[in-house]
Amino acid sequence: MSYWFIIVMTVSTLLVLYLGWRLINPLRIARSRKITLWSLLALLLFGHRLTWVLHRTNRYELIVCDCIDWVGFTFLGFISILVVFMLARDIPSLFGALMSGLKRLFTRRSQRPYFIGPNHARRRFLLNASNGLFLAAALPMTGFGVYNARRKPSVLKNDLFVLDLPEGLDGFTIAQISDTHIGPTIRADWARKVVDAVNGLDPDLIVHTGDMVDGAVDGLKTDVLPFGDLNAPHGVWFCTGNHEYYSGVFEWLSEARRLGIRPLVNEHALIDTGRGRLLLAGVTDLRAGRMVPGHVSSPSKAMAEAPEHDVSVLLAHQPDSVYAASEAGFDIQLSGHTHGGQYFPYNYVIHLFQTFVRGPYIHDGTQLYVNMGTGYWGPPMRIGTMPEITLHTLRRA
Repeated sequence: MSYWFIIVMTVSTLLVLYLGWRLINPLRIARSRKITLWSLLALLLFGHRLTWVLHRTNRYELIVCDCIDWVGFTFLGFISILVVFMLARDIPSLFGALMSGLKRLFTRRSQRPYFIGPNHARRRFLLNASNGLFLAAALPMTGFGVYNARRKPSVLKNDLFVLDLPEGLDGFTIAQISDTHIGPTIRADWARKVVDAVNGLDPDLIVHTGDMVDGAVDGLKTDVLPFGDLNAPHGVWFCTGNHEYYSGVFEWLSEARRLGIRPLVNEHALIDTGRGRLLLAGVTDLRAGRMVPGHVSSPSKAMAEAPEHDVSVLLAHQPDSVYAASEAGFDIQLSGHTHGGQYFPYNYVIHLFQTFVRGPYIHDGTQLYVNMGTGYWGPPMRIGTMPEITLHTLRRA
């Protein structure tokens, strides 16, 4: 966590310096007001880090922490959109100024064109005008993003076609939720809304593909209680995501079992419906071995000594597990993790870092489905994506 703390504080510092330089300094206001704005900016970006050291030991402290988190994370989302607009303006102009300076540096003095100094008043006006336009665009985008993230998750239906699937499994349904991130801004009331929506689908099987929580069991055990009401004839199952390892994975595995949710830790279970046999397996998060040596993610281990079955389904938080899953012989992999990029413009940027971002894919004979996330992480925003509950249906190919 110390490295994560350093990264967060470094990024926050750079944001304060950049926004102060390009957004606050050009304003035609008194220096004292500029100092006030700089201080407010720093407070909003650094202030909610105080919740890292506070303990939510009583009702009042819990309310204070939640209020700080809501303000801090929403402001961070607003700033992350605003900064993209500003960088799109500033990077080309800074590059142009750099190239112009290099050209003058390597041109003989006698051959240099007559240089007229910049019109500072005009530049300041254009800078302030464009900043105003960016603020006017980022504010409603933030409002829409918060509304979209907090609304009732959409149910997306996906058919999984399997060769030689028995007629008894044709139409078998699996409800998938993922990345619920119960924590700073997602509490029991939202979890209840998700549970009611999932149970209303009347699925044969329910799975959660990781990142259930963001925080320790002691602080969140009452907020995850609604998940204990998830109900399906063939059970509720779970695989760990990276955030379980940030939050105390062994405590959360025990809590999941207490809620009636069975974790699959590099292991499998055979679900015999009487009309067909489904092998359901789960692996630990792809990077779990770096944090807990005994939890190295292994689809081959999850498949080892598997009994005869008609179709195999692997729960793996990160989509990139599909490479090992296909080698192990799994027919289907259900994943989450990416959030689909969560909100603009990162729903486009994420394609630079993730091969599988959202929806269905096929890799080397293994079907992969990436859920966009039922919840969200960090800023309570979704733009260009939606909170998702997926209803998968097995079909005969």
